[in-house]
Amino acid sequence: MRVSVGNFLFRTRNTLFPFLYLTLFLGQTSAVDAPTAMLVLGGLIVLAGQGIRILTVGLDYIVRGGRNRQVYADNLVQSGLFAHCRNPLYLGNLLLIIGFGVMANNLWYLAITMPVLFLAYTCIIAAEERYLEGRFGETYRQYCARTPRLLPRLTGLPQTLRTFSFHWRRVVVKEYSTLCITLLMLVALSARGLNTDPQDWMISGALALAVLLACLGVRMLKKSGKLSASSAR
Repeated sequence: MRVSVGNFLFRTRNTLFPFLYLTLFLGQTSAVDAPTAMLVLGGLIVLAGQGIRILTVGLDYIVRGGRNRQVYADNLVQSGLFAHCRNPLYLGNLLLIIGFGVMANNLWYLAITMPVLFLAYTCIIAAEERYLEGRFGETYRQYCARTPRLLPRLTGLPQTLRTFSFHWRRVVVKEYSTLCITLLMLVALSARGLNTDPQDWMISGALALAVLLACLGVRMLKKSGKLSASSAR
């Protein structure tokens, strides 16, 4: 059952999940009466989640984003952050989900939407694990036996960071859309949480516009071939 649901969510997540994130901005019911503290704490969690995604992509990229909206992997990456956690990108996503919720300080999101998103990722991970075991067999089972699913094993992490070259160009090419969304959410949630005056809203709008223009610039460079995925590996 989880695998079937996971395959469905994998196909439709880019359509369904944004609607769930909209609940961050619905209602005024605060979970904690300390908006500034929640903004700071949530922002730190968001930065940690995005940082994990950047490290994952920059150290050893994995082609497991799906093909034709289906779970797919062309090889089993076991190095980089994948040597410490089988799903570091999803770990980053879950931290983003938590961080945005803490920043929004929205009781409905924290109590309902966040658990739904966690359950959704549980199903997606189950679907991916079924596929990977079917494709890579004993090699994948051995990998699972020595590598945690989500909570990373910190032993040997400093050596991993020293050993692998970090590819900033690949991060820009592969991660720019997620970075754009993360930065826009940070701006929007900060402006909302601080209940800023009109002048501050103008500053927030200018920051959001700058992020969008940067994202559009990267996209145009990719489309033109000047910043291609193949040259970023």
